[in-house]
Amino acid sequence: MALISLKSLGVTMSAPLFSNLDLSIGTGDRLGIVAANGRGKSTLLKCLTGELEPTTGDITRTRGLRVGHVEQSVAPALLGSTFYQVVADALPPEQTDSEMWRVDVVLDSLDVPEPMRE
Repeated sequence: MALISLKSLGVTMSAPLFSNLDLSIGTGDRLGIVAANGRGKSTLLKCLTGELEPTTGDITRTRGLRVGHVEQSVAPALLGSTFYQVVADALPPEQTDSEMWRVDVVLDSLDVPEPMRE
């Protein structure tokens, strides 16, 4: 069963970025998107998350599905901070000590190497 299905999806900005895209993403699937700059990769991801409506076609998501998306550009205010510091600053002060362990759990599940965490 597909978590996300795309049928005849298309997006046109000043020119068509992509059209007639059919795709199903199921549990455990991994998706690699390869194309030249300006060809719609980020736009497609924004459509998958619901941040952007396609020009044509349909997107069906499994009920209750949550899709996360991390922008490809880092905000200038975050450039001098470590990942851990950014997460700590985002938590309410009373939760920082008790909730920071979750960061390690997620990074472990993604097999992020230790040097990249800091």
